[in-house]
Amino acid sequence: MSQAPITPITLHGGAGKLAAWEVLPPAGVDTLGTVVLVPGFTGSKEDFEALLPLLAAAGYRAVAYDQRGQWQSEGPDDISGYTMPDFVGDLHLVVDQVSPAAPIHLIGHSFGGYVSRVAVIERPARFRSFTLLASGPSSVEDINFPPPAMVAQVVEAGGQEAIWQQMATALAGAGLPAEKLEFLHNRIVQTKKANILGILKTMEVPPVKDPAALRDAGVPILVAYGDTGDLWPPSVHEAFAAQLNARTAVFHGVGHLPNEEVPEQVSADLVDFWKEQA
Repeated sequence: MSQAPITPITLHGGAGKLAAWEVLPPAGVDTLGTVVLVPGFTGSKEDFEALLPLLAAAGYRAVAYDQRGQWQSEGPDDISGYTMPDFVGDLHLVVDQVSPAAPIHLIGHSFGGYVSRVAVIERPARFRSFTLLASGPSSVEDINFPPPAMVAQVVEAGGQEAIWQQMATALAGAGLPAEKLEFLHNRIVQTKKANILGILKTMEVPPVKDPAALRDAGVPILVAYGDTGDLWPPSVHEAFAAQLNARTAVFHGVGHLPNEEVPEQVSADLVDFWKEQA
């Protein structure tokens, strides 16, 4: 079966146009539901490029978007337009546009998982399931990440190029092709400085004060993560899943981007989880 094509679409958020990708199930494959994927800090819809066609091949209409001010999406120039309610409001608008009546499956990667868990608490009836993909409890403890306020000082002083230099150092031994590195560089430079600073400000506090609020929303949850511990140790993900009464999917030998490193395994685990909710 040929791979379903990725189609660029435009969605609308609270601060302007949101660039998005959509992949539909191929001809002859029944549509089993709609999936919305939310990227993380310094990310974009391209983080799901390998995953979207796999989900579509399994029967799911899949939509990923750049959050406000990220990469190709519009967003304000002031940090005040990048609060958690702003990001969550955009996600609610996206869900209502892509699936006005039926609830959807939601996947939030890293910071996208922060935004998504608040959305699930606010409007649980709009979601058939929720997957935290490489998205731990918070960015303030039990995480291998500098304090967000410290990173913000670097960005304030040197702009997007300063954070790219930090990323490039971390990626130096990853063996990425030149065109991938060029894309990553272009993406961070074209992501609004206010977006980066706004997210860092938002990450100074846990996205959800009490995990019980997410658990009690009643939406089935999957905690999916790589076990190399490059951001959160596996034990932190395991404890978080236990607090949420969530299922887990562990990707062995994989880091913070299982959606890029092992998309076939991620897709298979997601589909298994969703079929249990059918």
